[in-house]
Amino acid sequence: MKYLFFLIFVLTSPWLQAAPLAFITNQGEHTVSVIDIKQQKVLKTIPVGKAPVGVVTAPKLGLVFISNVDSQDVSVIDSKQLQVIQQIAIGGSPVGLALSPDETRLFVADWTADRVHIYDTHSFQRIDSIDVGKAPAGLLLSRDGQMLIVANRDDNQIVLVDPNHHQPMQTLAVQKHPFGMSLSHDGQRLYVVNVLSNSVSIVQLNHLSEPMQHITVGEHPYCVVESLDGRYLMVTNTQDDDVSVIDLTLGKQIKRINVGAVPEGIDIDPITGLVLVANWSSGDLSLIDSQQLVLIKQIKTGDKSRAFGQFILQ
Repeated sequence: MKYLFFLIFVLTSPWLQAAPLAFITNQGEHTVSVIDIKQQKVLKTIPVGKAPVGVVTAPKLGLVFISNVDSQDVSVIDSKQLQVIQQIAIGGSPVGLALSPDETRLFVADWTADRVHIYDTHSFQRIDSIDVGKAPAGLLLSRDGQMLIVANRDDNQIVLVDPNHHQPMQTLAVQKHPFGMSLSHDGQRLYVVNVLSNSVSIVQLNHLSEPMQHITVGEHPYCVVESLDGRYLMVTNTQDDDVSVIDLTLGKQIKRINVGAVPEGIDIDPITGLVLVANWSSGDLSLIDSQQLVLIKQIKTGDKSRAFGQFILQ
């Protein structure tokens, strides 16, 4: 009988059933808000390290990694129990995070040390560190896992790193202060947001010698994501409190969608196509219909919501 009651409790616990989930870092209150995207509400608020910024989800491992700038560590969240199970000491200023496709290695951009650190995701031990350039922010792994892409803000460039041999392979100049990045769904195009140039650079990863395309957006853009059909890019503009919509066929901005105050992190739910935007100053999450290109809801999260990285867990 006790086992039956326990089984019923487990099967009916909302945080064990809920999927997909969004993990929103609240830098001002040292927490992560967990959002049930289907129900469009906050499930739980989890205390983490000091000043959480970056996030990356690991669905195979059932983990979520959070970079904490002020406590100089990474919090590891169990995505089933929704609680922190480990703190990984980093040192420096951890910002951007990325995972290898098999989720065995975690890559951490150390903003002040100008390095990317590599960690084993089972032992949580550091494997190596790579010198990459000034103020590394956004990190991405190519779809095949053979290229680590680093946005070096203060060098105005991206660096392509061999993630297996831990060596930089090539640098590419973009525009001023590259920060957030994302890949096209087919993995062939890289989108780089240039904060001080108010632009997005498009890099053809299979043809690196081709000239880049630069598309103008709003003031101080931060992060970018592609719509599920590959038709649009959505870019957060931190100083305009809106999201730019870029038509990739036309190669230009076609619309602006008002969201919360100082939008930063952005991600897309691969099931519903909902675009989620974390708003720093208003401390909330904006939900955008990526087909109709309209705002449909605001969800209160926490103080200084940032969610820099891939924050939706399926």
